Amino acid sequence: MLKRIILLLILTLAITGCEFNKEIKKFSLNDNYYNNYTGFITAKSDTLPKKESYILYTYNNYCNLAISCDLIFTSFMEKYNISFVSIPFEEFKKTNYYKTVKYAPSIIVIKKGKIVTYLDADNDEDLDKYQDVTAFETLLEKYIYFEK
Repeated sequence: MLKRIILLLILTLAITGCEFNKEIKKFSLNDNYYNNYTGFITAKSDTLPKKESYILYTYNNYCNLAISCDLIFTSFMEKYNISFVSIPFEEFKKTNYYKTVKYAPSIIVIKKGKIVTYLDADNDEDLDKYQDVTAFETLLEKYIYFEK
């Protein structure tokens, strides 16, 4: 009986696929975010793009990090001539994205209105991405094309 259960479990995993083997497919942001660095594009909960692919920065009015993370993100945007959308965390809490992202500051990679990945301000493993442009760049290059 135990062998049958194990076999059934293995077959179920094989048929449905294993999440840990999921391949990341890079994508492009919407055209208006490329070759258009103007700093952060400010938004409110009701003006966030709905079906676009973009990078969203949600922030608090204070920063406890050694290097302000907005300097890291700005440096990246300047280097690649890409703009990010930004929203204060209090305003961000009014969005559906808040169901997934509970802490700020955060960078959220959004593809056609859906979260692909994000920096978790409550996770020590993400700390280097807030403090080092190269670490931040390495994260983003897994998901998006830097040039259009």
